[in-house]
Amino acid sequence: MGERITLSEASRRAPRITARGDSKLLEEGAAPTLADLAGALQFALGDGRIWLSDQRMVMMQTEVLGNLRRDIIKSMGLDTARKLFYRTGWGQGQLYADLVRKRFHQNDLTAALAAGPRLHTMEGFVKVTTKRFEFDVKRGHYHGEFHWHDSTEAVEHTKAFGVSDCPTCWMQVGAPAGFTSALLGQPVIFREVECMGMGAERCVVIGRNAAAWGDDVPELRDFSPAPERQRSKPWNPSDASQTAGTQDVPHAILGKTVVIERAKRLLERVAGYDEPVIFLGEAGTGKEYFARRLHEIGRTPQGPFVTINCDAIASGQSDLALFGSGGAIERAQGGTLFLNDLFLLPRAQQSQLAAYLAGVTPQAKPLRIMSATGSAPREAVASGAFRGDLYYRLSLLPIVIPPLRDRRDDLSMLVNHFVQTHSRRHRKPLRQVTSAAMDLLMRYDFPGNVRELSNMIERGVIYAEPGGDLEISHIFTGMEQMPEFVDGLHKSGRIVRRSTLGTAHDPVGGRTFDELEQDTYTAALKAANGNVSAAARALGLSRAKFDYRLAKLGLPKRP
Repeated sequence: MGERITLSEASRRAPRITARGDSKLLEEGAAPTLADLAGALQFALGDGRIWLSDQRMVMMQTEVLGNLRRDIIKSMGLDTARKLFYRTGWGQGQLYADLVRKRFHQNDLTAALAAGPRLHTMEGFVKVTTKRFEFDVKRGHYHGEFHWHDSTEAVEHTKAFGVSDCPTCWMQVGAPAGFTSALLGQPVIFREVECMGMGAERCVVIGRNAAAWGDDVPELRDFSPAPERQRSKPWNPSDASQTAGTQDVPHAILGKTVVIERAKRLLERVAGYDEPVIFLGEAGTGKEYFARRLHEIGRTPQGPFVTINCDAIASGQSDLALFGSGGAIERAQGGTLFLNDLFLLPRAQQSQLAAYLAGVTPQAKPLRIMSATGSAPREAVASGAFRGDLYYRLSLLPIVIPPLRDRRDDLSMLVNHFVQTHSRRHRKPLRQVTSAAMDLLMRYDFPGNVRELSNMIERGVIYAEPGGDLEISHIFTGMEQMPEFVDGLHKSGRIVRRSTLGTAHDPVGGRTFDELEQDTYTAALKAANGNVSAAARALGLSRAKFDYRLAKLGLPKRP
């Protein structure tokens, strides 16, 4: 007879998004474990970046943060500094909640909440011991108690100011408040009741739903845009850290990195003029896309936008002439003429265009000429391939479009955009890009830039199962120039590292991919003491996929 369990126990074991929970009922080793979270941390050596999943991180000495904290307190006062650090921690907590939701898709809210203390410990500010937490979303109830050991905030505050008469771990208190509030969808406030900065052996932190703290909850006022918040109004925990999304606009330029923001600002500055603009950048960076955006925000957005590919003119394959009746210049009057691959324009047309621009009068119908090139302008002019006088006319307002490898912080945003775009186009709903695929995308250099990224995501959408995930094998073909630490892709879609492959003359160490795969699975099972679920998590696989691959290779579940 099979195992008999009660209905309540069956309900507890069933995977679900729970409306209530208790850390005492949390299964040991529930994902995401500390190892799972550590696996999301990547060091892009030589690239100047550290990533926690798709969120960029930095390493900084605690003494530096302590000096910054001391200077802020001295210049702004204790109360203002406390609010500032609390808000900083709150924002950090919300970003961590977003990471847990996006990367791990944990369907047990208790396990998702338990990831917060693990993340807090992993980042190095403090060692967290969870005493207990419980919650009931429908009743708006949360209560948790945590002990913090060796708090860096408390240590640095004591070094600068001595023993305090009030709690000092302001940023760290804000972090679990932002994290828990984001996951529960209602305000949860954490407070220190004991603090090392006050001479205690360790910090004791209590978290409660805002209403449980009574009427005086200054933490909520700190985040309210108005002096007083209506307590009856539904509270959105993202109010403090997020702004309203921008409206849908055609050819909207996505990105938040400095290099792309600079290009967008230059675009806005030149929009109110008719003078020529030249876009400089590698193939696939989106030069024509930028040109169309400039046309839309320029002085003649209702006018025509006519594109000429100069290489087609040079090869005699263009259906549209540059000059003459019905030519591109005539059609573009009152709008924009875009010359793509400018330096491939034949000499004869260069002379005609130079003469045309020299004869344009202020009374003429407005025509803005935009051009684009991926070539080095000085070399083209110096070699005589392009007329210098024409180049200087057309390059009055240059805008450099950065390559994708220089704007990696934009990758997550662009990937999400292309997944949505191509899913709609091909009418195929998908869940997510897997964490392993996203990690590899973050390291890839994209020689084809944004165009290549779009193609890779579209390929993944087409290859993936409807309602499934985009995996490495869907996105990468194995023909790409892989990052330094990768030598290739296994036929299963896994990354194969150089240390696994052996020498260049013996690329798989004399062993087949099946043998390597078998050894990997056997080692994972052995490390997990035969726990199949734990081994699957360590390999980044679901339990069902791992069971299938074990059966396919004929491997026993016990090493």
